[in-house]
Amino acid sequence: MTEHRRGRSCEGVSRRELFRLIGGGAGFALVNKLAAATPALAAAGASTLVVGGGGFDIKTLDPGRELENGTNNIDHATYDSLVTFYGEDLTTPRPSLATGWTISPDGKTYTFKLRPNVKFVSGNPLTSADVKWSIDRVRYIKGNAAFLLDGVEEVQAPDPLTVVVRLSEPRPAILPILSSPVLSAIDSKLVMENGGDASPDAKDKDKAEAYLNAHSAGTGAYILERYTPKQEIVLVKNPNHWRGAPKIDRIVLRNVQEPAAQELMIKRGDLDIATGIGPDQVRNLAGVPGVTVKTSLASTLVYVMMNQNPQVGGPFSNPKVVQAVRYAIDYQGMLALAGKGALRVAGIIPNNFPGALPAREAVKMDRERARALLREANLGEITGTLTYASDLVFYGVHANLIAQKVQEDLATVGIKIVLNGLPYSVAIQQYRDGKNQLGIWQWAADYPDVSDYLVFVPGRTVAKRTGWMPDAGPQAQEIVKIARAAESEVDTPKRVALYQKLNRMIAEHGPWAPLFQPVVPYAFRSNVRGVTFASAWMVDYYTVSKT
Repeated sequence: MTEHRRGRSCEGVSRRELFRLIGGGAGFALVNKLAAATPALAAAGASTLVVGGGGFDIKTLDPGRELENGTNNIDHATYDSLVTFYGEDLTTPRPSLATGWTISPDGKTYTFKLRPNVKFVSGNPLTSADVKWSIDRVRYIKGNAAFLLDGVEEVQAPDPLTVVVRLSEPRPAILPILSSPVLSAIDSKLVMENGGDASPDAKDKDKAEAYLNAHSAGTGAYILERYTPKQEIVLVKNPNHWRGAPKIDRIVLRNVQEPAAQELMIKRGDLDIATGIGPDQVRNLAGVPGVTVKTSLASTLVYVMMNQNPQVGGPFSNPKVVQAVRYAIDYQGMLALAGKGALRVAGIIPNNFPGALPAREAVKMDRERARALLREANLGEITGTLTYASDLVFYGVHANLIAQKVQEDLATVGIKIVLNGLPYSVAIQQYRDGKNQLGIWQWAADYPDVSDYLVFVPGRTVAKRTGWMPDAGPQAQEIVKIARAAESEVDTPKRVALYQKLNRMIAEHGPWAPLFQPVVPYAFRSNVRGVTFASAWMVDYYTVSKT
């Protein structure tokens, strides 16, 4: 799962109270402490870009093992993929390491021509063998990102500048998938010298993660200089990058979790870019001299999950209880919490993808109906535990506040919820292990294509974590069939129709209550140019300059 914006625990503290505390002096002390940790950030000069944010959901910098958006941000800067996207346009795949590609008539074979004379930061030349090795390594390590390669039968390297990807079935999403930093080309010779393995036994044999957490092995515009977990990442420019050296010499990314602290630092000039601000900061920074504020619609769904394994979910595995939860939630209040620009989502597909449902189909709060459904379920008093990451921030909105809102809403229909806020590392692992009875999570697109939301299909990644399997009933079996058809359909109108049908069925029968689609608020100093924000990898630092 991607795109987790983390923040310090604020359990029991409202956003208004938090900002009042910071405005009253506590925040200034925090900002002074952070600024002191890196001397003279404000005076760093045009050659240094200082970025603050909560996007430190980084478990690893190893491309073969990562699947968090914070890591995507770094790996997009330090590695290159066959395919990319420009700016905030995530609809048109563009050449990157590949100069172009051809697709076989049956849609099963993609042939890529590599850009000649590209070198890794080690000086080793990039060849098709490196690309094949890198993709095979992701497949055989069998980490969180392995599902990206579902349906890939083989990767071939028939000559040094040709890569062939063969699929078992047509999969039009393969081009967006190959833009993922997970599938970047890494220096196979260098990484093998440091424990790397891409054989079918790589899950046990590959020992390169520690090396890749401390060194870059890519062709990217930037090179990793230092990574201090949960604190700071420093990148320096690659003077020999195939597109030409980037304009910024050095990038310092600091883990500044509190949105209000970022607000103060961007005002003072201690940050050049703030990527973890929230709705309050958008209002407070509007019109501030020297600061530009923008928002970008996130390819993200924030939702409540209800475990369908009776041994874990208990009463929340009952379909009537699932429906009651959906009708109990105050969605307008949730949107107000999420901030201006956030959108209702009628299903599991965000509004900026084909297959999304019109807003009129979204569930509306109806607490009388929720109470009636609970009476029909006839389960007596219903209690449950809602698990979430207490240090998680969804685009400036603390998970604590969303959890408190859900608890209050469910209480209005008689469902008593205990909040179980845990550190992110603990909470996410419990979720991935399928042990959350109820949870607040989000799914951010791993690659910019609607097929990424097939993870909500019974038996696939998110559904499996929620205990919803293909044998759950006839509706689940039908959804599985529709998903298979949608995944391989190459005719665009037919593909969109299949995804809409799939979306409606999951919205009706799936164990989720979609809460909202957030916007990403971000700010930067007015002397910084070329800042864009794409859900796939956040800021693209290659396009950024500073005067």
